[in-house]
Amino acid sequence: YCFYDLPSGTYTVTEETPTGFDDVTDADGPLLDGSVDDTDSTIIDITVGPGENVTGQDFVDEELKTISGSVSTDDDEPITGSVISLVKPDGTVVDTTTSDDDGNFEFTGVVPDDDYTVVQENLDGF
Repeated sequence: YCFYDLPSGTYTVTEETPTGFDDVTDADGPLLDGSVDDTDSTIIDITVGPGENVTGQDFVDEELKTISGSVSTDDDEPITGSVISLVKPDGTVVDTTTSDDDGNFEFTGVVPDDDYTVVQENLDGF
């Protein structure tokens, strides 16, 4: 992005993160005031002096990911209806789904670069 012929002053620039993406960081390095402003889609306190060009104020977004798998018996028969949870290291359940008729499950919209554990609740008889 680029803004031309701005009058001198202090500005705030905001980005609307596109669908299917996560806001990773909002500037390549520290802001002009020395602060670091991460992951809120806003770069603040951009001061423009007379005739000055300011660069390096970037938004970095990363595409959300998918985690998928399947649930089956020892004989590779699919298990339908198994409850599967996506869990963060602190125990927070991010999402829960159920395996389909083919034993498959999928979590979409997963934030990249986070740690997760996929947990299966055993069904009766397994």
